[in-house]
Amino acid sequence: MSVSVQRTKRRQPPEETRAQVLDAAQAFLRERSFRELSVEAVMSRTGHTRTVFYRHFDDIPSLVLTLITEVGAELVEVGQAWADADRATPSEARAQLALFVEFYARNGPLVRAIAEASHHDEAVERAYAEMSEAFVTLTTQAMETRIGRGELAPLDAPEIARALVRMVGGYLLDVFGHEPATDPKRALETVWTIWTRTLFPGA
Repeated sequence: MSVSVQRTKRRQPPEETRAQVLDAAQAFLRERSFRELSVEAVMSRTGHTRTVFYRHFDDIPSLVLTLITEVGAELVEVGQAWADADRATPSEARAQLALFVEFYARNGPLVRAIAEASHHDEAVERAYAEMSEAFVTLTTQAMETRIGRGELAPLDAPEIARALVRMVGGYLLDVFGHEPATDPKRALETVWTIWTRTLFPGA
């Protein structure tokens, strides 16, 4: 790297440098496993030194926690749309579920890497579990609302919601977490069949 490039990087705002590190980590995890992630692997993609990494993150787990926050924010947004499924027609609910499938189609390798990281660090494990639990809660609320209106037969909403979210999440990680990925349309049809059997029987 030329001296002029190095000087330019030293002058750039800290938030820009931090964003470059996060982008490099995301790009790496979309291609490789968490087990291969290292400070050197990330920083070699940015042109910055290890010292620069430690100005922004304590270690690799803290970097992954930041990625979870960013990925989780988008997933919560998708989840909020799904929370409206209790008031939606089947076609509207399908469109909302399509957003969930599309999220995994775009971020499957990254979410897979985060899931792998959760097995190696307690803080990452907690954050990943909270991200999943938020969707369980939204699904439970949707089911209980429909039960209360007589649109769904009484059932154990919290446990069934947990089973559905874990099952569908695991399936989407399996088909989008690595190449070759499944056709998103086929994946949507699969998870929609599962959801309608529970949330929209007879749809």
